[in-house]
Amino acid sequence: MDDLLIEFCRSGTLGPVALGMSPSDVVERIGKPSRIKNGQGDDCFQRYSYSPLELSMRCFARDAKIRHGAGRDLALASITIQLNDGGPLILPDVIARRPITATPLQLGDAHRLLTDRGVEMTRDHDQMLMRTLDEASIHVVSDEDGFVLEISARWRPRPGDWFYSEENEAGIWVSDTSRT
Repeated sequence: MDDLLIEFCRSGTLGPVALGMSPSDVVERIGKPSRIKNGQGDDCFQRYSYSPLELSMRCFARDAKIRHGAGRDLALASITIQLNDGGPLILPDVIARRPITATPLQLGDAHRLLTDRGVEMTRDHDQMLMRTLDEASIHVVSDEDGFVLEISARWRPRPGDWFYSEENEAGIWVSDTSRT
């Protein structure tokens, strides 16, 4: 496992990219994505693709009294690196100036390697390792055969900080300030 991926598992940051950034900050730091896709036809959820890197933006409101999307801000809510084809990872140059070798790796071997490098992760279930940080959780996910498919960092908004609000599939606004 490459040092960049180990540091991502340790800190939840990927080069200049950190959870909570605005879309404009992301584009300024790493360039335009190859594709932007809105979730469910709504711009409250967007995916920025820098294959094999995917950045998910979610709507947040800075004031818990705001409902129905008024005053929404998009913020980087998850960073996911797909490892599924076993080929080299080509990330934006400001993150990694060279392709990263991503040979197939069993989840158990990834766990031992991360532990040896001082990154404590917990086996969440048969197919996932997890690490909780102050405002994020790190996940190393494998397929049914035990090979690592992806590594991700997911932002966890807290009560009193950012307020999460989104429209569900039925068109009803769902709001939550609990930790997820």
